[in-house]
Amino acid sequence: MTVEQGQQAPLPDLVFEDAEGVEREVTRVLAAGPLLLGIYKSSCASSKQMFPFLQRLHDRHMDDDLQVLGVSQDSANITRSFARRLGIAFPLLLEGDTYPISRAFDIVATPSVFLIDRDGSVAYSTMGFLKPSLDALGDAVADAVGKPHTPLVTSADGDVPMFVPG
Repeated sequence: MTVEQGQQAPLPDLVFEDAEGVEREVTRVLAAGPLLLGIYKSSCASSKQMFPFLQRLHDRHMDDDLQVLGVSQDSANITRSFARRLGIAFPLLLEGDTYPISRAFDIVATPSVFLIDRDGSVAYSTMGFLKPSLDALGDAVADAVGKPHTPLVTSADGDVPMFVPG
């Protein structure tokens, strides 16, 4: 069963390289502030729709201690290409062939997104892409960093579909 809201996040105490070769320890990243963790596969249509919204949250709350990490199930080259095509500026960790983060969170589809509070508990989780649920994600992030709610979806997102199958 996938990790749900209120449960402790099963963050592996491991060091991962990101797509640029920088080593990052997920538990250390969480120590700097709430963590928005997005697990994805670059070939997944839902992931391609979700990650620009995660970037929007990163941009909106980068000065509010929000930490954003993507977890890629792809190679470094494919991960860098995904980031370039979608304008992703936050770190994308390379999970490797054993998928330790995906397995720890017991994900069943991509993207799987988890907002993890500073105490390590999951404050919000979502799977796949459903446009109406994006504002709930934005509200959960705002609550985690102590900011007012601001819609994540704007009138400029009219071309974004309501639902994208994974």
